[in-house]
Amino acid sequence: MLIEEKYFSQDKNYLLKSVQAFSKEALLDQWLQEILNAYHLLHNPMGLVDDFIIELREKIHLGKELLVDNYDVLAAIYRHDHADNQLEIMWDGRSHMEAYDSDWKEMYELWIAKLSQIKEIQRPIIKYVVSESGVNHQFLKQSIRRSLLAHFGLRMRSQTLYKVSA
Repeated sequence: MLIEEKYFSQDKNYLLKSVQAFSKEALLDQWLQEILNAYHLLHNPMGLVDDFIIELREKIHLGKELLVDNYDVLAAIYRHDHADNQLEIMWDGRSHMEAYDSDWKEMYELWIAKLSQIKEIQRPIIKYVVSESGVNHQFLKQSIRRSLLAHFGLRMRSQTLYKVSA
């Protein structure tokens, strides 16, 4: 599965795109777990297990729907920030795919640890998970996207990333 969108004019690292697409499902699950952990640290530091916490643990996988498109944006931000690595020579014997996979996952883990602490990213997931239906999921997806882009100082118009000028 190859991500076809181009989020910026030089978005042509197809090997990195394919690595990111291949890892997507597992990394989305990891992001949901990180959000759950961040929620526990902030709102349940004693680790008490009540009906709400049990429900949240059982249904956290439903939040994946809100993160799928936002994962693609996060992946594009990484490709944008690491656009110079396409012609890199691998001196350690790894293939480009292995190096891209390792580097992407390392940065992704750092980013989701920080992003999961942001209440504008954490709360929409929790709200969507516990309410299941009746919530405008498009609004929540966009809310997460706005927070994600603001964190990196970016804007998006017509599926194109732009750096916000200070």
